[in-house]
Amino acid sequence: MTKEENLIKWDPKFKIGIPVIDAQHEHLVNLCNDFYQSLLKSKDKENYQSLVKQTLENCLNYAATHFKEEERLMKASNFDGYRQHKHSHDSFTAKCQITYESIDTISISEAIKFSLFLYEWINTHIAHEDRLYLPTLVEFLKNQQTK
Repeated sequence: MTKEENLIKWDPKFKIGIPVIDAQHEHLVNLCNDFYQSLLKSKDKENYQSLVKQTLENCLNYAATHFKEEERLMKASNFDGYRQHKHSHDSFTAKCQITYESIDTISISEAIKFSLFLYEWINTHIAHEDRLYLPTLVEFLKNQQTK
């Protein structure tokens, strides 16, 4: 697959300036592209189900790792919007889990709709919602460096 066949193009607007989080966000974008590309590669129902299920499992596992790290940093910095942000993570995870569990029965068109959900979520969550905790986290990290 070429970069032109990616669903989501990595964009500087996704960067928040925290290298570990930026690297995780870029990896999440790549995993979402892997999911989308697995749909494009699918030639038959059996291939579609196994390939898509595996790539979605990879997305779920990495998202869990990323969310855990991001939530740890938000809690450590006493970010006021932690509960709301965690709720957003939990909702995303629940939708992904439901899709993962039903992948054997959903159509390719439903899976493509799910890939559009991933696209929208990355564009709203990473590009906007994650910026909300940035001032608190930057201040926290500065204080940690001076200690």
